[in-house]
Amino acid sequence: MTDTADMTAKPFRLDEQSFLETLGELIERFDLYGSGACFAIVDKARRENGLEGPLSLFDDEVADLAHALFTGSTWPSNLMFDMIALDKERIAFDARFLAECDAMVRRYGMTVWLYELINDAAVSMATGMPSRRMPFQLGLHDTREVFRTSKKKRRFVHGRKKRNECMAEYLRQAYRLAAYTLVRWSGDEPRAADTALMLLAYGGLGMCMLRDDPRVVNKGCDPDFGYRNVRDQLTALRIRADLDYASAVGGGEGEFLNYPDCMDARYLHDASRIVQAYRALWNEEVEPFSQVLDRVEREGTYEAEDVWKDPLYLHDLAVSLMGVNGAGPLETGFRLRDKDMFENGVRELERLATNVRRGGLLPSLGVYILAGEPEDRMEALFAPRKERKRLLASCEALADSAATIALYRLPRDWVSLHAVVALFGCDLEGYARQIAPFVEGIGEPDGEDEETAPIMG
Repeated sequence: MTDTADMTAKPFRLDEQSFLETLGELIERFDLYGSGACFAIVDKARRENGLEGPLSLFDDEVADLAHALFTGSTWPSNLMFDMIALDKERIAFDARFLAECDAMVRRYGMTVWLYELINDAAVSMATGMPSRRMPFQLGLHDTREVFRTSKKKRRFVHGRKKRNECMAEYLRQAYRLAAYTLVRWSGDEPRAADTALMLLAYGGLGMCMLRDDPRVVNKGCDPDFGYRNVRDQLTALRIRADLDYASAVGGGEGEFLNYPDCMDARYLHDASRIVQAYRALWNEEVEPFSQVLDRVEREGTYEAEDVWKDPLYLHDLAVSLMGVNGAGPLETGFRLRDKDMFENGVRELERLATNVRRGGLLPSLGVYILAGEPEDRMEALFAPRKERKRLLASCEALADSAATIALYRLPRDWVSLHAVVALFGCDLEGYARQIAPFVEGIGEPDGEDEETAPIMG
């Protein structure tokens, strides 16, 4: 364990001022609900028009501001449900959440706010107990119902499995919100996108990277900096792979391609090589990447003899090609030596590579949005539970995969980061605007059919 902080580390230079200004606008607009004024308006409408039953008072500006601040997470949905259902308890809870966000960021900074949000979810998951900060709605979980206790025995009504699923969703949503926030409000902070990528690809390790901001350490977090070993190891492996690629294409056409063609060529090269590597190792004893990861975090970095035999690099590469969810069948199939599962993963990677070969990586990432986004978001909110679950899981998983691949493979310029923000929010129009200078348009690849859309394992 590394127990001393890097005294030269400096606070993240995020655009906290713009974040707070936007949050202030949201708090002001949402005060119509938090102050209770909305109930007087609805009651007056009932009296004057002779209306009965539930009425909503939906403010599009609140929805837009919530998406700008919390896209890719469950918090915008909670605020929208507040405006539809007009539940006083829920409204008060979410108004308090917004006020606490504002107070925390103003006093300690965004990194401390994000770290404590993730830590709250992680502690809840570890202890098996719900947090007071847990949103009312997590995916399709109504947390009040999931953690309801019986009046007589004071025991949870629902089983441990359902409660654990709800707490795991809370942690996942915290990771997603933190990743989006770091990209959306990155300012001129180069560490922001790297940390966002680690949050999406490695979860807790990304949370630990927030400790690079001394404000997080000073707030009293665990002074363990072993995550830097993992960060350094992954960086070294990626550099070795870059050198390997440069050697492979030296003197060939790939060496002189312009952007984004050079990015497409690298994707296709990596997609082919990873399948070859896994096949070559099929009958070999290979240490699980998770064990390598744990050892590096505890003991430090190592010198890789061959990245194409290194389980940690192959895992990292698979995620860069398919996202965490998409890489599941390929990786798990190899680890378990389950040929059917592995070949399913290979076929999915080949579908993705075909999309890139036909239209390029930039338009292919747009297909993730097309595949996952419901035609009408409001109708999706009120769809039958089973259909809502399918739509929500598909949309979020595909958005996660697209954003992860983009953070791995696109350059870290402003245009690319704005494109990643659009991917987080399933904003096809916004994404198309960002990539327009590099491609003629965005849409499904030629010969589009059901198989061209990404499939989540």
